[in-house]
Amino acid sequence: MATPKPLEKQASIKQHNHYETIKEVLRHKNTESLTYDSTLENNAIYTLLDNNAQEFYLISKKTMQDLMIEIKNLENDKYLFRLEKEIYKNMPLDFDDVWCIALKEIKNYKKEPKIVVKNLKKRYPYLFVDFLNQFDSSNKF
Repeated sequence: MATPKPLEKQASIKQHNHYETIKEVLRHKNTESLTYDSTLENNAIYTLLDNNAQEFYLISKKTMQDLMIEIKNLENDKYLFRLEKEIYKNMPLDFDDVWCIALKEIKNYKKEPKIVVKNLKKRYPYLFVDFLNQFDSSNKF
């Protein structure tokens, strides 16, 4: 049996993270306060046109926060989908067992799903189907 190797922490994933990009843009924004004479609706999104007919959008802080939460959830779902897909590619004997172990592995470490599953396959080979060994042993009469 292979010896377990701990995952190493990585500063960032190679994939582009849209949530972090938007967060960074908002952090370094150039702001200018303008006053508007009437009241604005809380959940409404307003379109503004400048002199060059360029569109700008005005949204409330709460709407922006909700949008950021949804983007973050979407990034997490996308990562988990890639992990699930990579587990299925490696043909586990019991998907639920591998999934539980994989979720524990990635809790503190964000790594590419392919690397996580490869590591799991080394550490827990009995959880995956090994076609090469099965065919070699069945051909011996």
